[in-house]
Amino acid sequence: MAKNSNALKFIKLLLNHEMVLDLDHHDDQGVKVTTHTYDVLKISFEEIRRDYRDLKEAREKVDFFSIVVGVIIHDLSKGSIRKADEKLSHSQMMIKKPEYIIKEAERVLSEIEEVLNLKIVDKIKKNITHIVISHHGKWGKIQPNTKEAHIVHRADMYSAKYHRINPIGADKILKLMSEGVNLDEVAKKFNCTTGVIKDRLKRAKHELRLKNTKQLLGYYKSKKKIPIGDDFFTKRVRETEKLIKAVDRLGFENLILENPLLNYLEDDKILKRKEINERKSRCSTS
Repeated sequence: MAKNSNALKFIKLLLNHEMVLDLDHHDDQGVKVTTHTYDVLKISFEEIRRDYRDLKEAREKVDFFSIVVGVIIHDLSKGSIRKADEKLSHSQMMIKKPEYIIKEAERVLSEIEEVLNLKIVDKIKKNITHIVISHHGKWGKIQPNTKEAHIVHRADMYSAKYHRINPIGADKILKLMSEGVNLDEVAKKFNCTTGVIKDRLKRAKHELRLKNTKQLLGYYKSKKKIPIGDDFFTKRVRETEKLIKAVDRLGFENLILENPLLNYLEDDKILKRKEINERKSRCSTS
């Protein structure tokens, strides 16, 4: 049996938990929550690889299991609060009701433990829930205070800033407008707000130094090519498009399981048989 077989079983079960699967049906600014989740793990891995000589050295300094599991469940409430018709958003929950976030994460972890009859080592489990509750950093109530939490927080912030942008350009919008579709219908077509539509048109007008949408529409009919925005914005859109296509093509679960961090997990440092833990607990109280 591979030294990480139980850790992999745990992660596979987690990826197929109904609350994690549900994240594929929710998006944030045009990007699926699962796509963002994969991106956060990818960025976390890239930081680890950059900061250490190799992954063997990094394994001695960083808890890979906490990072992988923490990332997978860090945005669970983006699905659960919508299904529960909760009035607060995920971001508001992170500030006003962090106990909701913690209990939700603990419940999911406990359900997987029950199925496997294994228990995550207490220190690691606490680190996982800390990663979840602190990933917003100064924009949440709880600040990251472990190495792993800081890594995930930085990765989440980078992904949110650069790779969570609805990859709709003014060219796609103007194509529909040239066919007589109004802004509200364009927004429905692209599953976004009219605010996003107006933003893309504004950026294109700025780049072309045009005064109004009528001039922009005329330019499109003539040239059939419209800039998305400045170089920085265009780079963000292209990177987001590439990310979305990769997850759609290869699958969220497959991409998570292909992450090199999983090869360095060690069962005996992460998981214990529940009977052993419970027996020790009884003996210590007798």
